[in-house]
This record gives sequence, structure tokens and C-alpha cells, in this order.
Amino acid sequence: MIGRQIAIGFGLAIIFPLLIFYGVSMFSPPPKAQDYALVVPFNANATAEERQANTEKQKAAQRALNDAKSQFASRLFFVSAPLGFIAILIGGLTAVSAVGTGLIFGGIFAVTNGYWNYWEYIADWERFLSLLIAAGILMLIAYRRVPTSLPSNTPSTNS
Repeated sequence: MIGRQIAIGFGLAIIFPLLIFYGVSMFSPPPKAQDYALVVPFNANATAEERQANTEKQKAAQRALNDAKSQFASRLFFVSAPLGFIAILIGGLTAVSAVGTGLIFGGIFAVTNGYWNYWEYIADWERFLSLLIAAGILMLIAYRRVPTSLPSNTPSTNS
């Protein structure tokens, strides 16, 4: 029975952040490097101006890719962080330990996944505020008493 609970909790912890990532990707696909790659054939007879123009084109393509990555990372962060926080809260209030634990870990992984790609673009105040919210939610859950359900074999007091 404990193995089943561990499997359920582990499964929720892994599937929840993936669900968020692919949900965001469905509406806003992540950029693919090959869509922005600019291959300029080598020309040994190119003038300095032509080489400079090719270099500028490649730099512009790289900037466009970085901008697209930043936009996707922003969307992922602003979806995964709140959903992760909500999952942690719900997990902490759920009486079924396998589901609660899975949601708590899944929420932590979802928030982490949002941070992972967006960390270099996020402002310091956004980092601080979101980490403060995460720490507050975890502290709230740590000190909150989780409701327990009665076991099914407990005798009824109504006789």
C-alpha cells in the first residue's frame, strides 16, 4: 500500500510541471533554433563589406532567437509560478497523503521549472517577491494542521 502512495505522489510530482510546460507550449510554442539559424555560404572572394553584412545578419538572427526565448520563458514563468503556488497550497490542505505530497513536490518542481528558463531575464524585485511568496506558502503549509479522514473500519457512534 505504501508503494502505491509513493508511486502516486511521485507521478503527480513529475507530471504536474510537464502538464504546465506543454499547456503553455500548446498556446505559445517555444522557439526552435533552426527557425532562426542563418547559414551564409562561405565565399572566399567576399569583400569586407559583404563579410560585415553577413556578420550583422547572423547577429540579428541571434538577437531574434534570444528575444523569442525570453518571451517564451516569461510566459512559462507567469503561468508555472502561480499554478505551482496553488498546487503547493492544495497539496498542503489535502488529507490524502499521496496526493498532497505529489502536489507539493509537483508545485515546487513547477515553480522551479518556471524559474529555470526565466531567471536571467527576471528583475531582482520579481525574484525576491516570488521567492518570498513561495517561502510563505511552504511555511503556512508546514504549520497548518492537515485534516484527517476517518478510516473506513471505525465503528459508527450512531447505533
